[in-house]
Amino acid sequence: MLETARSSKATIGIVGALFAPHTLAGRFARYGLASAGGTVIDLMAFGLLVWGGIGVGIAAASGYALGTVWHWQMTSRTVFPDRLAQTGEGRMRQQALFFATAVMGLVLTTCVVKIGVLQGVDPVYAKIAAMCASFTSVWLLRLMFVFAESQD
Repeated sequence: MLETARSSKATIGIVGALFAPHTLAGRFARYGLASAGGTVIDLMAFGLLVWGGIGVGIAAASGYALGTVWHWQMTSRTVFPDRLAQTGEGRMRQQALFFATAVMGLVLTTCVVKIGVLQGVDPVYAKIAAMCASFTSVWLLRLMFVFAESQD
């Protein structure tokens, strides 16, 4: 019984440290969850729109946009609340940079998949590699530039 209690406390301690508000590990963990949520919203919107008769191009762009809006809301409020600019020009700058990095991630994903397939890589593996490259690149850009420590 005592061993189980210690094990539970240790697990809670590790999870608590992982999600600690202002640590890099905590930010990264919450960013990963925000990103996963954005991906789910993207895919759900895409599926619903295609099912509803909307063309795949418009459905894909709409789903991506909705996922990005979700990602902004979660990232700005749960990952970087201490670095979120006040309303006004500073916030608009952050939003513009955030959405610009989303477009950069989309372009990177597209290029990696296309190049991978041209090199004979299975499209699924190319997409997985592209997602990893895009996630890492966009995370770093957002950490270092969009939500840089000094916003003044």
